[in-house]
Amino acid sequence: MFAKEMVKQSLPLLILCGLGGIVAGSTLGVMIDLIEKIPGLIVVIPAIIAMRGNISTAFGSRLGSAYHLGIIDADNMWNEELKQNIFGSLLLSFLISIIIGILAFITTVIFFSPSLNLRLFALKLISIVLIAGAISALILTFLTILIIYLVFKRGYDPDNITGPALATFGDIITILCIFGSAFLVEAVL
Repeated sequence: MFAKEMVKQSLPLLILCGLGGIVAGSTLGVMIDLIEKIPGLIVVIPAIIAMRGNISTAFGSRLGSAYHLGIIDADNMWNEELKQNIFGSLLLSFLISIIIGILAFITTVIFFSPSLNLRLFALKLISIVLIAGAISALILTFLTILIIYLVFKRGYDPDNITGPALATFGDIITILCIFGSAFLVEAVL
């Protein structure tokens, strides 16, 4: 009976996640012009997607564990535990975004030898990563809380739902944030 319930909860979501991966990949295909203009984006994309996916799913797992331990529930979500997890998730996203931006700049200079003004290139690349990281962090933090709340209300096991949902939504949202921030930075700088 346990396996049947797990399949019932997870299978529709996993099919939706597969479709979400196609959407994220298609969005990446639209970004080819920006990737050619800003060669460091090809280095940034896997790193920032992995960062957002890891931080969001860890955040969701922590909230799921807090639910199983009785620290939070659907009626008592906005407690100190949730606030500390939100703060930690957002701070970690900001700090890791800076590190990714710097490492992507160094890697791009070493391997691609861009013929651009290095200061301007560094500013562009780090700005893109910070903007995309911050916006996706805010959206995915809100989405994580919403998913956890809905899962609690439905009586489902959050471990079956939050991981796949956040990984897929994280990919799509992060790709869109990278695309939007690259377009914005390219227009401004």
